[in-house]
Amino acid sequence: PLFNKYFDVSIHRSSINMKIDLILRLTTLVLLIIWRVYWFLTAKNALAKKPKTKTNVGYFEKILIGVTGGYLFINLIGFVIFPFNNIFIQFVGLVFVILGFTECIVARKNLDTNWTESYEYQIKKDHELITKGIYGYVRHPIYGGILMMFPGSLIVAGSYSFLVVLIIILIGIEIFARREEKLLTKHFGKKYIEYMKATKKFIPFVY
Repeated sequence: PLFNKYFDVSIHRSSINMKIDLILRLTTLVLLIIWRVYWFLTAKNALAKKPKTKTNVGYFEKILIGVTGGYLFINLIGFVIFPFNNIFIQFVGLVFVILGFTECIVARKNLDTNWTESYEYQIKKDHELITKGIYGYVRHPIYGGILMMFPGSLIVAGSYSFLVVLIIILIGIEIFARREEKLLTKHFGKKYIEYMKATKKFIPFVY
């Protein structure tokens, strides 16, 4: 009887964990979808108000972004690569997703029509240097948000591969950020150099 009682409790706990796991995954998927829809809608507005001056499309970068997005999706829907099973850690992953999502959305709103895709790095017509809002604390908050949101999504999915993705994204955004800072320094000069000294790179107060 004692074994049967323990077995029933274990099954019940397992059932609860499965439901929590599903809720965490669905919540993450919804946030990622909202993020992409918001990006699409605001991109059209930015392009209409401030047209591109030139396009330096990095096709490798574009492919890498697409592959990363697809990889997140397949893990979140249940095809988990290098899985682990820990609901508490998955909750922590969701916290990172929410923080990253918030940082991206706030930054995108502050940047407004000055925004452009990372793989089309350029100075737009009537480009402004935004130093208000979250940009008063960090120079590349969208990259910082992605740095939390993408690995966080894999933590929610229960995949140890979040470690590899974290390293790849960190290397990628470092390259993107340095390239953009070189471009912005050339355009804004001393003003941007002083701005760099007063702010963090990706995450407010942290890094």
